[in-house]
Amino acid sequence: MKNKALICGLMISVSFGASALDVKQRFDHLDKDKDGFLIKSELDPQPQLLNDYQRWDKDRDNRISLLEFKHYLTNSLY
Repeated sequence: MKNKALICGLMISVSFGASALDVKQRFDHLDKDKDGFLIKSELDPQPQLLNDYQRWDKDRDNRISLLEFKHYLTNSLY
C-alpha cells in the first residue's frame, strides 16, 4: 500500500513538472526576441491568443510576462 501511494505521488509531481515545463516551452517559442515578454507582434501568428491579449495583460504594460502567460493558460485552457 505504501508503494502505491509513493508511486501515485511521484506520478503527480512529474505531471505538474511536465505541465510547467510545457508552459515555459510555449512561452519561449512565442518570445521571438527572447526578452522575457510577449508583445502583440509576437502573437500575430496566434490569433486565438491575440484576441484575449488585453484580458490577460493584468498589469496593463502592453506585454505579457511568463507569469501572466501561465495564469492565462491555466485559467483558460485547463
